[in-house]
Amino acid sequence: MTQVHFISRYLVIPAVLTLLVLLALSIETKPLVPPNQDPTYEYLARTRQLLSTTVQLTQTDNPERLIVLTANDLTAAANFALLKKKFEGHANCTIRKNRLKLIATIRLPTNLTPLFLNFRVIADDAEPHAVIKQVKLGRLAMPRVVVKWLLNGFLNFTPLFRYSQVGHQLVKEIRIVDGQLQVAVNWNRDALSQAKGLITDLADKERLLVYNDKLAETINQSQLKRFIRLGSLMQQLFALAKSRSEGNGDPIAENRALILVLSAYVNGKNIVQWLPLNHQPVIPSRREVLLNRRTDTAQHFMASAALAMSGHSTLANMIGLAKEMNDTHSGSGFSFTDLAADHAGTLFGKTAVRSEEKARRVQNILSQSADESLFMPNIKDLPENLSPADFAQRFKDIQSPEFNALKQQIEERILACSLYQP
Repeated sequence: MTQVHFISRYLVIPAVLTLLVLLALSIETKPLVPPNQDPTYEYLARTRQLLSTTVQLTQTDNPERLIVLTANDLTAAANFALLKKKFEGHANCTIRKNRLKLIATIRLPTNLTPLFLNFRVIADDAEPHAVIKQVKLGRLAMPRVVVKWLLNGFLNFTPLFRYSQVGHQLVKEIRIVDGQLQVAVNWNRDALSQAKGLITDLADKERLLVYNDKLAETINQSQLKRFIRLGSLMQQLFALAKSRSEGNGDPIAENRALILVLSAYVNGKNIVQWLPLNHQPVIPSRREVLLNRRTDTAQHFMASAALAMSGHSTLANMIGLAKEMNDTHSGSGFSFTDLAADHAGTLFGKTAVRSEEKARRVQNILSQSADESLFMPNIKDLPENLSPADFAQRFKDIQSPEFNALKQQIEERILACSLYQP
């Protein structure tokens, strides 16, 4: 045996043994958080509020906003995240004066004895930011220095680096005060400009300008005064994307720019700040865009497509489902048609940029036809405007067999569209 092989074996055996010990310490046979009998209504409604609620503190040029989160808010968000990731698990957060404790359990997919990953995170208040005092995975306690090292490495050496840099400028203070987690955000112009720049990381400004001008040309030439179909706009824009992708073009980048521009227009957003400053963009006339003969369906579809295309498919689905549960309680009612549009848009956005081959296939199909059934199924028969009582009577909650059966039917319809076929 050579000296190199001897040394390699000598080093590998301790490493394997160490890994086995760490696994043994991390995995437990009892859950830290027992199953919850209060499932999804509170998680969904409360998470919806977290997405939009801030408290404005000042009216200066650089206004601060204070985001205040209770233990129930954090419990709801953590459980909702587990639910959307399809993990079998539960979480619970408590805040006692100036200490926050988050515990969570995830059951491992084993058929023999039940095995669980149990997490514990304890954070205490400090200025200007609360500090993590303890992290435990099962019986394995991680020292603070190790946690800090892992967190810094994750933020600095992954695609999250740009987001963390912007976050350092936006987040002024994180405190645990009087039983609440308080996040003070400083909306200064430099940080906001960088945040907007994250969007153009996905599609350079010149490409955005090209598709904005093509969209304006298509809209302004239309004889229709009020409404225009999403399928018609897609056909024109994807024909341009296909021609620009020929040869050594980048079909993924073209599709990203196209979807960002179209999503902004459909949802009434101004994208002038994303475009090159040295070029005066053509402003498209305002039209209501229809999908399945409805404007709200087009808006849900394109907003979810843009989020999913940016790598946030889970967030797209979470926002859509949370919004519907919130609407159930706020008057407009739960709509499976909106939910279907969210899911179809999410799949559309992911498909359009999944790979160069997929991107070209999307261009080939949509450039040849304005038929919306290529990417969106018929959903006219789905229930909508369900009050809390109606929803509870028919579906109980979103974990019930009745709800999952209809959700599965919706997903099968979407997957049957030509664009999503293998």
